[in-house]
Amino acid sequence: MRYLAGLLIAVPLLAQTPDAAEIMRRVSENVERATAARAQWVYDQNVFVRLKRANGKLAREESRQYTVAPGEKGADRKLVKVDGKILDGKKEIDYTEAGYRTKDADIDGALVDTFAREILWRDDSLGSIRYLFPLEAKNQEKYIFRLDGEERYHDYDVYRISFRSRVDEWEGEALIEKNELQPVLVTSAWTGKVPTAVAIGLGTNVRQIGEKITYKRFDKGVWFPVECGGEMKLRVLFLYARTIAFSASNVGFRKTDVQSSAEFAKE
Repeated sequence: MRYLAGLLIAVPLLAQTPDAAEIMRRVSENVERATAARAQWVYDQNVFVRLKRANGKLAREESRQYTVAPGEKGADRKLVKVDGKILDGKKEIDYTEAGYRTKDADIDGALVDTFAREILWRDDSLGSIRYLFPLEAKNQEKYIFRLDGEERYHDYDVYRISFRSRVDEWEGEALIEKNELQPVLVTSAWTGKVPTAVAIGLGTNVRQIGEKITYKRFDKGVWFPVECGGEMKLRVLFLYARTIAFSASNVGFRKTDVQSSAEFAKE
């Protein structure tokens, strides 16, 4: 009888839990609403990029500080400070200018500038991030989702959902808060390989691409990405090899008037 009673209780509970695809569909809708709700918030953003040579020695690193505020067509971002360092043998160069180059064909400079401008940022939506992967509705059909369980993660009750792409080698895991169906943590990685013929013939390879994004709730329906970090290894034409580590954090959140906006000069 106790076994039968347990089954009678468990069946309704199971019926109340949507499948992984339905959870992620609702997450994509909520992420879009949360993006719009961020229009009332101002915050600071810290970005860091480091390049290491094949021997593990530092080649270049740069940190940037931004202020992000609502604008007329999305979030606007103002560059506040740049601190950079280049190591070339025993020579060390410090710089304080975004996009700094030591020469016209400065690959390190181009890579650092690109990552520093794009990590945890896209200027066509409020406070958004570049790496949404399966969180955007337009990308949902490209992924297969699986519900791996429920648990307590920090201050949130979450669904643990794994995902993998149907069209390429992206895969990962998302922790989804159960009440508001918002992402709490998204970890993703590219597990594919550059074709052997390309790697051998052109000496070009990309490996170990991965990142982790953490979200935090600031108000009902208002969630922000607060931390992002990752790493990748790049080799081009046998002559250039770098390990690229990147991280960003959004801090100092303060709520502002919904009618206010800021106008910053573009980077």
